[in-house]
Amino acid sequence: MTREEFAEFLGKLKETKEKGNDIDAFVKEYEHRNVYFYNDGCIKKILANEKNLILTTDLVNAALGLIGSDRIANPKLVNPFIPGELGYRSVEPDIVLTNDRGKKILRDRISVEVQHEDNYSLFKDRLVLYVARLTSNMVKQGEISQLENLHVVSFQFFDAFAKSPNYRHTVQLMNQEQEVYFDRQTVTLVEVAKFLKNAKDYVGDNSRLAQWLRAIDALNCETDFSEFSNDPVFKLLQNEVKLCNFSSRYLMYVDMSDFDRAAARYGEKIDIAKKMLAKNKPLEEIMEFTGLSEDKIRELK
Repeated sequence: MTREEFAEFLGKLKETKEKGNDIDAFVKEYEHRNVYFYNDGCIKKILANEKNLILTTDLVNAALGLIGSDRIANPKLVNPFIPGELGYRSVEPDIVLTNDRGKKILRDRISVEVQHEDNYSLFKDRLVLYVARLTSNMVKQGEISQLENLHVVSFQFFDAFAKSPNYRHTVQLMNQEQEVYFDRQTVTLVEVAKFLKNAKDYVGDNSRLAQWLRAIDALNCETDFSEFSNDPVFKLLQNEVKLCNFSSRYLMYVDMSDFDRAAARYGEKIDIAKKMLAKNKPLEEIMEFTGLSEDKIRELK
């Protein structure tokens, strides 16, 4: 499901519970659908899961651009998903990993964060806070020791560098000559919305990160996934995003704090699509203008 569709689904689920109806039966009607991957509760259940470490490792290496011997190869989850646990909100990243490289090599600490709303640049403050807390957690109180390699990965749906043609950015401490001052602390920003909106500009990009972003988008939009089906990692991802893997109890507590805004935007798109249909606008034009799926638009006829 798209973000708006998933928000609508969660809203209906909560209404079903409030009316005293069977929420398990309601969820079962949607069990063949895909959840919205980038939702906090969904991405944690999928990527912070011990059995899915192959997914998490592959995505992290893709985001960080690590290949060969530099790859994250021995990850351990610091805050693994616990089956059946209720969702809760926290100021900490949802997914934190460590990676040991051997006795003489500093350990990696990796966090993964998803952010949809810029909130007037408040996210920049939060991101700096994440980095500070993750750094402080590397040492015991009162001790000063050599810090581990810290990688903070943020998948975000607003542009950090709007004028840049790049959708992936590496941020480190540098001086005025662009010399790296401290190379063991890196923030990687992945501008998902820029990549998807300007897909034609990146058609020649066959990096692993680009493949991941396309595969996730295909699953969120529930479009043709055949080009990814022969890849064992993406095949596993396709299975894990199925709503049948999520209990109704867990979904009741999945965080969609901006549900009202997401639902409102979805409602606006529906209204626009109806008006365009009334004016006999081509289906392709309506899809491009509203972002709605072909099936959803046909339902409105």
